[in-house]
Amino acid sequence: MKIIADSPKNLYEKLEIAQRQLKNAKSREEILAISKYICQIYGGIEDITKKKRKYSCKELYGSKKNKEVINSKLYEYNDKMRKNYLANKSFHNAFFESTYKRVSHEYSKVEEGCYAKETELSEDDFYNIFFEFMNSIGFSKCFDKFVKDDRIYNTQYNKETPTFAYSIYNPLTKDSDIFIEDVEYTLTRMFFVAHEFGHIYDLNNFNDGVESYNQYFYQSFNGETIPKLFERLFVDFLIEKEILLLEAKDLLFILATINFDYIAEAYITSLLPNISIYDGSYLQLKPKEVYNLVEKYFSRKDNIRKVIDTVNTFEIQETNSYAYGDIYSMYLKELVKENNGNLDCLKEFFKYRKDMFNTDIIKKYNISPQGYVKLYKKDIELLKKQSN
Repeated sequence: MKIIADSPKNLYEKLEIAQRQLKNAKSREEILAISKYICQIYGGIEDITKKKRKYSCKELYGSKKNKEVINSKLYEYNDKMRKNYLANKSFHNAFFESTYKRVSHEYSKVEEGCYAKETELSEDDFYNIFFEFMNSIGFSKCFDKFVKDDRIYNTQYNKETPTFAYSIYNPLTKDSDIFIEDVEYTLTRMFFVAHEFGHIYDLNNFNDGVESYNQYFYQSFNGETIPKLFERLFVDFLIEKEILLLEAKDLLFILATINFDYIAEAYITSLLPNISIYDGSYLQLKPKEVYNLVEKYFSRKDNIRKVIDTVNTFEIQETNSYAYGDIYSMYLKELVKENNGNLDCLKEFFKYRKDMFNTDIIKKYNISPQGYVKLYKKDIELLKKQSN
């Protein structure tokens, strides 16, 4: 079964459709959404063809006037997001401080992953394993359609901005595509694909219009929750089915360590001065400057400098999307498991996920640092079990 598209031919066709949509856009919200999608398509084509070029304002935005509209809307959304963050900063600080301190204790018990040499699967085996996983959560038809419609692409590895995988989405046509860096038929690449199909499932269940989509895309901290859920469900599936267990253990180890970093990064961000967040200057802080601002909150034994040195930026939305996404996904995984893999149980979450940060989700699912750490410990115990 052929999985990866040979060429970006379909993307050129989608680009033409999007450019017509941009020309006929009826609102500032549509201009922003479609222009963003057009930029994503151009980026995807470059990543596939390995050919970089400059694009005109007309190609990307339709016109200079549209570019001004887009910049205005982006400023508006970013301003609201930062003000919302500052209004809830004391909550973020208390929540992540408590979570970080508890998780640090458990993280210290995590054994190193063995980093087994990855098995190179055949294309058919890759397809069959991933199809079985998607079938276990009732989403195999979507995967099959992506394969048959040539909507999964191989892209080059970018040293400057490594992303490993990403997806693009047109909120008007509800069309989407997935891009994977340096495709190899291994469990790690399958793990990336699972994450991106989490985004696809999330967006397939978005029915609130373009303006609401823009708010979700630029303001919400909930955008990584479903992708993180798919990661967790995928690793559990591998372990339950006893598929390449050493490699599955490494993925579980990576989940435990990377998610610890997400919590640490969110806590560090909550310690930065309000004024630097309000004026955006925190984005220009170098690792040493960040460390100097926050070191007093950590003990000398805490190697927080190591975490800080590995972070490219503490950008509020990205940092908190992954941190809260990791926490929420742990609770949602338990819910999906209770419902025998039926993703319909996520419908309640979808009612809340488009909003800027509030505590509705936390209250709805009774989320707490203590509860999260109990679930985190379950992963650690599973990791130890796999080690034995």
